Parts: sequence; structure tokens; C-alpha cells
Amino acid sequence: MNTRSIPISVAGALPAQKIDASGIARVDQRAVLALALPLMANSAIQIVLNLTDMWFIGHISTLALAGVAAVQWLVLVCVLTLGGTASSIQTLAAQAYGSRRFARASRSVWIGLWATLCAAPLFVLIGASGPLILAPFGLSPQIDTLASEFWLPRIGGATFGVAVWGMLGFFNGIGRPRITLIVTLVTTLANVLLNYLFIFYWHWGVAGSGWATTVAQAVGLILSLVIFLRAPFSSRYKSRLTWHPHWAPLRQQLKLGLPTGLLPAADLLGISIFQMMQVRLGTVGGAATQMAMMLTSIAYMPGYGIASSGTTRALFRLRCLQMSKGISKYKAATEQS
Repeated sequence: MNTRSIPISVAGALPAQKIDASGIARVDQRAVLALALPLMANSAIQIVLNLTDMWFIGHISTLALAGVAAVQWLVLVCVLTLGGTASSIQTLAAQAYGSRRFARASRSVWIGLWATLCAAPLFVLIGASGPLILAPFGLSPQIDTLASEFWLPRIGGATFGVAVWGMLGFFNGIGRPRITLIVTLVTTLANVLLNYLFIFYWHWGVAGSGWATTVAQAVGLILSLVIFLRAPFSSRYKSRLTWHPHWAPLRQQLKLGLPTGLLPAADLLGISIFQMMQVRLGTVGGAATQMAMMLTSIAYMPGYGIASSGTTRALFRLRCLQMSKGISKYKAATEQS
């Protein structure tokens, strides 16, 4: 086998690539669509998840919708800031998968989960400090009360959301977006049922919607872990053997994940302040702005799915080239010796 055939053989094993009759690696358009379409559908389900929350809260009252609008974007800021480590799992899993280091891919999941567990007390503390955090913004007493009721369960239970986010990043990173789609679909259905149960049956009000999302995310996390710990992942990726915490990989994921989470958090911070200004100007205006923001997400979330598939394929390709160059150098050195 010559050195030229090595990268071809490695590339041909990658998703979204095929080898033509002349032995040249080319893009497999069908494989691209097979990877991108589930990610697009997953993004669409996220839209449904947000719109579901808005629909149920809107049926409580316009005041309730305005109260949630005052803090919903600020919730995402906190989640992205404290849970940024989970965002690095997809990148590291895709790189490990591209270099055929499958155990390292599963280890990135466990390291991300350990980091999320360490951040859990901070989520609970910030969730319990809702009235103190919201006090400087000068919201009306009714809005402030409703916002605090939603803030506590959403921030306090955000550990589940961050953890399942990291788990889904692993499945996306190894080219299994259909699993991501299934988990997200189950989470969405659970959120719908729990919203109805907590808000209309148990009469928990705005807090019920927050708890419904938190419990639904916990259901998604359990389902993800069950899939992750069973075959073929337990055999190929050694998912049951790589759970031990290690400081060096944790530090690597912190260095990669925290800046990744801070960038969108900075953008959302401006949006959250704008949303609070709208709520302070008027209850109806704040509620209407919240509806407009949620509906606007329909325009860009499917595109995010396509971009995610492109990022995953690029990481696959990068690790493939790095590995094939290393093999070529090793063979050249062996032949010279």
C-alpha cells in the first residue's frame, strides 16, 4: 500500500465522503443531506419547544407572559456562561471520531458532565437569588414576582438542560443526528404534557412552566444516558469505562468551552436588557415583544442546523487529514530506516 492510498482509505470511511472510480475522494451530497436534515428538524423542534412554553404561559395571562419575557433571555445568558463546557463536547467528539479515537470521544462526554455537576451549586444559588438579581432592573412588583417564580426552576434546574445539551453534542459530533432528533422529540412531548399538568391541573402558574421544562430536560438526559451506555456505544466507544474524571482533559474542555459559551451570551445579554426595557414600558408591549422574538426564531433556527452539519463535517475532515499525514510520515521514516 503506497502513502497516497492511506488518506483515501481514511477519507472514504468518513461521513459525507465517497471514493469515485478514479480513487478520488468527493463529497457525497446524499450523506450531507442525511446529516443536515435531522439537525434542521432538531432545530425546528426547539422552535416548537419555545412556542409551546409561550402558548401555555399566554393562556395564564398577558401579565404572566410579560413576566417570563423579562427573564427568559437572561436565563439563556446564565446557562451559556456557566454551561459553556458542554458546548465543547461536539467539537472534541467530532475530532476524536475523525481520528478513530472512539474512547476519547466518549471521555469528552463524561468530562463535560463532571464540569456540569461542579457548576450545579452555582445554578441553584443563582436560581435562589432571583429577587436580588432582578431588583436593580426596576420591574413592577407583579412582574418581578412572576419573573422570580419562573427564574427559580429554570435556572436552578438548568444543570439538566446543560447536561443533555452536551450529550446531544456528542451524538451530533459522531454523525448520529437521528438520535439527537429522537431525544429532542421526546423532550418536547414531555414538556407539552408537563406544562398542561403543572399549569392547568396542579395550578402552579408561571412556576409550573419552569418546572415543566426542567423535568422534561431531565427526561431527555436520562434517555440520552441510556442510549449512550448501551450498545453499540458501550462496545465501540467504551462509554461505560471512560467516566473517571481527569484534570487535564477537564482543563482543555474549560479552555475551549467557556469562550464558546461567552460569545453568544454577550449577544443575548443585550437582547435580555432590551426585553426588560420593553416590559418596563408596558405589560402588553413586553408580551408582544416576546411573541415576536419567539416567532423570529423560525427564520434562523433551521439554518443553524445546516451550519452545525457543516461544522461537524469540517472537524471530521480535519482530523482525518491530520491522522493520514501522521501515518504517511511514520511510513516514510520506516522506509528510510
